[in-house]
Amino acid sequence: MEVWDVVVLGDGPAGLAAAANAAKEGANVLLMTAESLGRRDSRMNDGLAAAIDESTNRGHREDTIRSGAFLSDQDIVASVTSSAVREADLLERRGVIFRRDLRGLPHVRRLPGHGQPRVVGSGDADARELQQVMEEQCLRHGVVLRSDQVPLRMVHTGQRVQGLVVADLTGGRVLGLQCKAVILADGGASEVASSGRGAHGLSLALQAGLPLRDMEFLASTPLGVRDTDMTLPLGLLADGAEVCESDGTPIDLGDDLASAVDAVRTAKEAVIDLRNLGEARPWYDATFRLIAQRLGADADRQTIAIEPRAFASIGGVAVDEEGRAVIGSWSRWFTGLYAAGGTACTGLHGAGLLPGNLVLDALTSGRAAGASAAAWLVDQPHSGSKAVAAAVVEAEADLSAMMAPADVEGGVVRTGAVTADVSALVRSTFDGGTSADELSAAMETLESLSISAEALHLDDTSLVANANLEAVLAAQHGVQQARAMVQSAMARTESRGVYVRHDYPETDAAQMHHTLVSADGTTDTLAVRKGVSGHWVLAPTESA
Repeated sequence: MEVWDVVVLGDGPAGLAAAANAAKEGANVLLMTAESLGRRDSRMNDGLAAAIDESTNRGHREDTIRSGAFLSDQDIVASVTSSAVREADLLERRGVIFRRDLRGLPHVRRLPGHGQPRVVGSGDADARELQQVMEEQCLRHGVVLRSDQVPLRMVHTGQRVQGLVVADLTGGRVLGLQCKAVILADGGASEVASSGRGAHGLSLALQAGLPLRDMEFLASTPLGVRDTDMTLPLGLLADGAEVCESDGTPIDLGDDLASAVDAVRTAKEAVIDLRNLGEARPWYDATFRLIAQRLGADADRQTIAIEPRAFASIGGVAVDEEGRAVIGSWSRWFTGLYAAGGTACTGLHGAGLLPGNLVLDALTSGRAAGASAAAWLVDQPHSGSKAVAAAVVEAEADLSAMMAPADVEGGVVRTGAVTADVSALVRSTFDGGTSADELSAAMETLESLSISAEALHLDDTSLVANANLEAVLAAQHGVQQARAMVQSAMARTESRGVYVRHDYPETDAAQMHHTLVSADGTTDTLAVRKGVSGHWVLAPTESA
């Protein structure tokens, strides 16, 4: 058994920010990921939203609230958007290379949903630059980083964290980690639609009895490259790229991201023309090379077929402004449990996504969770060593059962079959809107997929480098999180933001609240937070 102050799950920008800030405050921090270290998140390639060219953050704040269809927690929005310029400045000081304008300031672009140009970035290198800089911060503050650590269960007594049990695929052992605080930051449910894989952190939260918030909201991008798993950076739209029909007829993308997605979805054959990027072209070299590798196409001479694609899940563990996991109400916390980035539902996005806010949310929520955990644990003793040891024994027994010879009379079930079905189900259910009948049919299918997921076959019976184990658990988590998405959707009988109901096409003011869904499928609601003064920052009637 190992003893740590803080264990962070996930090495994306949110996890790295959380780990670095906790260690900076003096905590003994372990950051671990179930896969290899340094994997870049393409969702971070759309830049950082910051009101650099504006006198206040008011425009950014109000655009965020409108994009979220007034389901954002407005005190969170005000706080996060007010810190955006500082976040951009910190990134530059630490080595991120932003594009600059003729004044020497970071070049700002206007992306869908923004009333003013305010998204800064590094072309298609945002994810790479961000990952590198945040990893350097972790190393600077002494964070220990480990790959191939698959979380099996979170140990807690009542509603207080005592540690984690992981499968150490490097050492080939089941390892107990006693700790005072756990920060979940491994990406949330965004991969469920694209690959059918669920994140480990959300499933740990569900197993511990925490409800997930706003799981029905799944944002899409209009720039998925057809016949590949590629998505193009939204910054291309502000740098001269044109979206049109294959015959050259321009497509009006509207003023926000949801309108752009709908425009591409309803087009006969949408393509993107990247031939007129001008001086911005060198900032997208990697994108052009990748298109050539995947499609054999020269984007400097040819148009590229595109389609809408599920991009980011907005739901996750409900947290407050300090990253603390809340249970059913804003005044109750799961002691020692924090979440950040895609694993958390921070209240910034509401029911929709404003380009550039994903990066902002990852950095600010990670920083808040790390600092809050480090401050809280100073006077807290380590406890629960016996509980962690007992959980290790239980986990070893569970793994032995999973690795026992399979009864193959009915055929072996493989992870690829389950994840492909889950991915197709989520896309078909949520893409372009849904209805009560579609949701009920999806639940029936998920019941069957849940049985298949529990029967998944493990070929490898050793824990050393057992990627099959991680894939099986991710597939099981994918089914569980898809169920949470559908159950949460069934509870919202209105259309709001990116969530569209064909049978309830109007927005219902009485449903301006967050949806909570538990592991057993029960749902509840959580109030939307107003400004710090108790009044709306932007009242719902001010939608124009």
